[in-house]
Amino acid sequence: MMDKDNQDIDKLKQEFIANASHELKTPVTSIQLAVETAISALENSEIEDAKRFMNQILQDSQRMTLLLSDLLDLSQLEVNNPEKELVSLNAIIDAEIGFLSNENKNRVVFESEDIEFLIDPSDFSMIIRNLLRNACNYSELDKEINIKLFKNESNVVLSVVDKGRGIATTDQERIFERFYRVDKGRSRSLGGTGIGLSIVKHAVERNGGVIELISQFGEGSEFKVIF
Repeated sequence: MMDKDNQDIDKLKQEFIANASHELKTPVTSIQLAVETAISALENSEIEDAKRFMNQILQDSQRMTLLLSDLLDLSQLEVNNPEKELVSLNAIIDAEIGFLSNENKNRVVFESEDIEFLIDPSDFSMIIRNLLRNACNYSELDKEINIKLFKNESNVVLSVVDKGRGIATTDQERIFERFYRVDKGRSRSLGGTGIGLSIVKHAVERNGGVIELISQFGEGSEFKVIF
């Protein structure tokens, strides 16, 4: 039984390394091609073409930085034990909203009770950051994103609701898997890494919580975290 478990773990590690390598190779290859083309454009005084490829380099490097940041977050969750503190959950949520672009910040509606809770503050920041990023990426700029934080009997409940495209039932079981994307092409164009929701699930569970997804295709999604 132990050998089978070890084999399964090794397989998961191999798949993870292969996926991570593939995700990193794509922007690196694109950057190399864009640099070569930009140099050629500059040599021929084609300034507008050079600008276009410089912008491509910037976008790909930002995508690679985001992926590396997510990989480091995931590594931290797997290697370190949670360091719980009594913290203001409201303050952490306010801080993460503040990091959003002005366009996204203005469409977030945050309702909350004043709640202090024993949790790893870094983990809770990861949870909020990735749920917000997911909601922003998969809903239009004119659609509100609603965040609610409240107590329900002995539980603390966090709800993040977007009015985006929603998630089909067939995809909902796999949405928290590493590198799983509902729409791979669209996810990459929006800057998704395919790791964000797995980070959320890992951070929630290691702090004793559960996460639920309520979604209907075409009508948006709600991610509900219960501690």
